[in-house]
Amino acid sequence: MGSTGQIQDEVGIVFFLKPRLIKNDKKYNAELLFKDVSPDQWDQDHLTKANLDYSIDSVRLVNEYAERLIHTEFGQQLLKEHSDNFITRIGAYLGEVIKNHKDGQYRWFDFNSVKENTVHLNNYVLSVEDESVLYSKKMDNVLCPIFEVKRYFEGKSNYNNFLTYVEQAIKN
Repeated sequence: MGSTGQIQDEVGIVFFLKPRLIKNDKKYNAELLFKDVSPDQWDQDHLTKANLDYSIDSVRLVNEYAERLIHTEFGQQLLKEHSDNFITRIGAYLGEVIKNHKDGQYRWFDFNSVKENTVHLNNYVLSVEDESVLYSKKMDNVLCPIFEVKRYFEGKSNYNNFLTYVEQAIKN
């Protein structure tokens, strides 16, 4: 049996089952934005649990943080040394904001398990090792906040900022 299971019923008809979806909880990664803060004074003052409350408005602060990473020497060094960590943390945070505003329609799942269950990831490749995506089984819809953050840091995003991305994802 390969990645797709098969079952034979009593009449001998073979049914193919899609592979099982693998859930991943990314809330811990999102919390690292305020639990594992650099010694930089701006980070200490702004990246707090009170400020990062998963509200849509808090995304403005996350965007400001990302801009500081891109445009400061200290931030560029952090990105160079820990790119996947920052991409995952920020993407997970954005995903949690989206998830919290989509009335429980989306859950975090392993990228590869979703890719095997829907055509919506056919044009995507992993952004970071062990990537997860938000997936709605009911609507068969995928949101890729970690991928979007990677594209943003690469200067290839279709969005001017994270707030625009989050608002669009929540609206659709």
